[in-house]
Amino acid sequence: MSVANEHGDYQAMASRWQQCRDAASGEHAVHAATTRYLPMLKDEQAESYALRLRMTPFFNATWRTIAGLRGMLFRKEPIITAPTALDEDLKNIDLAGTPLEGLAQEVAEEALTVGRVGLLVDYPLVDQTQLTLADTAKMGLRALISIYETETLINWRVDRINGAAVLSLVVLKEIAQLPGKDEFTQERETRYRVLDLIQGKYRQRLFRINKKNEDEQIGSDVFPLMNNAPLDFIPFVVIGVDCVGPHMEEPPLIDLVTTNFKHYGQATSYERGCFFSGLPTLFISGLNDEDRKIYVGGNMANALPDPASRAYFVEVASAFTALRTNLEDKKGEMAILGARMLEGGRTTGAVEAAETVARRTSGEQSVLAAMATTISMGLETALRWFADWQGQTGEVKVKINTDFLPMAMDAPTLTALVAAWQAGAISHEVLFDNLQQGEIIAPDKTFEDEKSSIEISGPVLTAPAATPPVANEPPAKPAASVLTQKAA
Repeated sequence: MSVANEHGDYQAMASRWQQCRDAASGEHAVHAATTRYLPMLKDEQAESYALRLRMTPFFNATWRTIAGLRGMLFRKEPIITAPTALDEDLKNIDLAGTPLEGLAQEVAEEALTVGRVGLLVDYPLVDQTQLTLADTAKMGLRALISIYETETLINWRVDRINGAAVLSLVVLKEIAQLPGKDEFTQERETRYRVLDLIQGKYRQRLFRINKKNEDEQIGSDVFPLMNNAPLDFIPFVVIGVDCVGPHMEEPPLIDLVTTNFKHYGQATSYERGCFFSGLPTLFISGLNDEDRKIYVGGNMANALPDPASRAYFVEVASAFTALRTNLEDKKGEMAILGARMLEGGRTTGAVEAAETVARRTSGEQSVLAAMATTISMGLETALRWFADWQGQTGEVKVKINTDFLPMAMDAPTLTALVAAWQAGAISHEVLFDNLQQGEIIAPDKTFEDEKSSIEISGPVLTAPAATPPVANEPPAKPAASVLTQKAA
C-alpha cells in the first residue's frame, strides 16, 4: 500500500467536493469542465458544442449563498478569549500574515463550500530542548496554525486508546515549490505529510513518489516537542458541519449545488432556442430562377419576373415560456435551499408564535448556528494547543456569532426595560445585557467599559420633566441618564 492511498470515504465524496468547488468558482470553472456539466448533443460537432458552451451562462447562486451565509456568521466579530501574551501572535496566526479572525473566515468558507476543513498546529523544526522561551522569542520561533482543505486530507485512521476514540493517523497531500532550471522558474512536486502516533508519541514524516513509483521518505522522522516533552496526540483537528472529527459529512449546500447545475442544463436549451430562432428568416415563394441573386437591405432593388412570387420573413412566435418558467422556478428553489440554512426543525403546529419565528430566523435553532458552534469548537481546540505550545496558560475560548439577522430593539421593549430598571425590578447589569442584545450597545463593549464612560462623560440628555421633589428630599436621579448615554 502506498502513502498516496486514499481513504474509502474520501473516494466516495471526492466527486461531490469537485461539484461544490466548481459551482462556487463560477462560470469560468464550469465552462472549463466542459462535458462534465454540459454534455454534447447527439451528432453535435465540436465547433457547434464550443459555441453552445460559450453562449450558456452559469447563474452562480452557489457562491452568492456561501458569501451571504459567511457574511451572516461574521456580521459580528468572533469573541476570542486568550492569554494577553498571545495578542501579537494572534495577529499573524499562520506566520503568513493572517490574523485569527481571518483564519476563522477561511474555515467558515471551506465548511460552507465542502463541509470539511482541517487545522494543523505545528512548530518550526528546531531542537527545543536546547532553547529557552527567551531564546525562541529572540529567534522569532513560535507555533502556528495552518489550514488544510478537505481534498488534501486523503487518509486517516481512528483507534481506540484507553477506551477513547483517538486520531492515530493523518496523511496530508501537499504541493512543494522547488527551484527550476533558472531563477525565474519553479517546479512543483507532490509530497505527503504523514502524522501518526508511534508507541504513544506524535511523529511527523514527509514522503514523495519517486520515478520508480515508490514511496520515498524525505529527511528523517520528527518527534515534535511541547514544553520539552513529546506529544501524546496528533495536533490536527477536522471541522465538519455538525461536529469536530474526521468522519465524513455531506456538504451543507449540496442540494443547492445540484439544482444550480440543473439550472445550467436548462439555460443551454433556452439560449440555444433563442440563438436559432431569434432572427427572422427570409422565405421566397414562386421564384423559379435558382440563379437569381436576392438582396436584403441597402439601396439594391429586387425584380421578380413572376407576379405570383412572394417574399416574406418568418420568425418564431413562441417566447419559450415553458423554459423561462423552468429557469425561474429553479432560481426560486435555490433561494429556498439557501434560506433553509437559517431554519431549524419543523414545527408541529400550523402557526408559530412570534418569539419562535424570531428565534428560528435569528439562528438559535438553525443549521448555520450548528455550523457556527462546530467551527467555534474546532478553532478553540486549535487555539488551546497553540497556547500550550507557546507555554501560555489561561482561559481560551472562541465563539462565532449566531445572531445572523439584525433585530433592533423596538421602542415599547426599550421603554419597558428602562421602567423595570427604574423600579428596581432588574439590575443595571441585566439592563446592559438586554441593550447589548438589542444592538443599542456595541457587542464588544463590557459593562465596566460602559459604566466608566458614563462616569467620565456624564449624561448627554436629561430625563423628561417630572413632578418637583418634595422639600427636604434629595432630587430624583435622572431616569434616562444611563439609557440615553448608551443610545447616543
